[in-house]
Amino acid sequence: MLSNENPVADLSQPSQEDAAQAAGLSDQIEPGSVPQPVNSSETPATRFLASVWHGLQRAWLTFRGDTVTPVRLASHLALLAMAVLVLVLSRVDLPAWEIVRLAPAQPEAASAPAEVAFQALPVGGSPLQESGVLVRAPVPFTEIPDRPREGVITYTVRLDDTVLGIAEQFKLNPNTILWANLEDLSKPFVMEVGQILLIPPVDGVLHTVKDGDTLAKIAKLYKVTPEVIVGYAPNQLTSVDDALTTGAVLVVPDGDRTPPEQVAVQPAAPSGGGGSGTSAPWRSVGFIWPTYGLLTQRFWLPAHPAIDIGASTGTPVAAADEGTVISAGWSPVGYGNMIMIRHPDGFATLYAHLSRIDVSYGDYVARGQRIGAVGNTGRSTGPHLHFEIQTNGRSYNPLIYLP
Repeated sequence: MLSNENPVADLSQPSQEDAAQAAGLSDQIEPGSVPQPVNSSETPATRFLASVWHGLQRAWLTFRGDTVTPVRLASHLALLAMAVLVLVLSRVDLPAWEIVRLAPAQPEAASAPAEVAFQALPVGGSPLQESGVLVRAPVPFTEIPDRPREGVITYTVRLDDTVLGIAEQFKLNPNTILWANLEDLSKPFVMEVGQILLIPPVDGVLHTVKDGDTLAKIAKLYKVTPEVIVGYAPNQLTSVDDALTTGAVLVVPDGDRTPPEQVAVQPAAPSGGGGSGTSAPWRSVGFIWPTYGLLTQRFWLPAHPAIDIGASTGTPVAAADEGTVISAGWSPVGYGNMIMIRHPDGFATLYAHLSRIDVSYGDYVARGQRIGAVGNTGRSTGPHLHFEIQTNGRSYNPLIYLP
């Protein structure tokens, strides 16, 4: 029995119940088995383990001496489980095992890499800086500069091509295209699909050298100085006195083929063949209205081979289609201020009684470009535009070709 003066039971000593059970089973304890005295110098954890071990021994002796019943077996198993749980939850200092992991063997390097020398850049430096000099970074693409073309090239006419469109494509004046491909400027310039056109490299004139030609004569013909022709490098001339090779093609920059004197073009004589308009020749593209207003007089032959569009003085007048101005000025036959335009397909349009003329002879005008203004000049009974359409020397009813 433990002394009542100790408030805490000594776990190393058996309890009263355990002592009674042990007394009842004293005949089963082997003689000579003497309980080991408790060493007071042991730690609490050691005393706890010793008491657990003694308890397990007593439980085993009891189990051997008694008849095993399910209830007793369950109680013993519960006691064992509680002991294990207490053991696990107790703060027992277990020995620490050091686990060493062996790394897989690595093949030896053939040779140790050489150390890279580190060079500190000055403050504010740049990775592109080398020896105090700024080095240009590499560019991953090549930029090809837009170099001017020097030689004459050819162009094949396609469907819906116009002189203005081709000139714009090659950044040239429309007159340059006409002058390079039309020998006789008095004839209409007609383009057909598949036709081969010469395209000069710059605005001006292409001249084929003939027998007796000199630089002075060529320069005078195209209204430039000989130095302009010599100064154009592709001509391969060194001075104004160089001999010219017959058949050679020279580029005359800024040359002008406009005739020196304006040729007055008179309207075609009215013809009865185009009076009704039923036999008018076919045209792939129609004309546009040159101005807006009231139709004051219709087409009828032989007295009036045109239509009259009434509008106030100063109303803009536009070209019905692109073409070359072949007449621009005062008409001696009663039309007053008059403009006549020859179109690429051979048709011509005439605009009369104008109050103002905004184009000159030889100009190439665009479809819809302003060329003048409605007026009341010449033999006119009021401000209006007299508008004619001609081809092959005959006049046709403009209403056939207007939208």
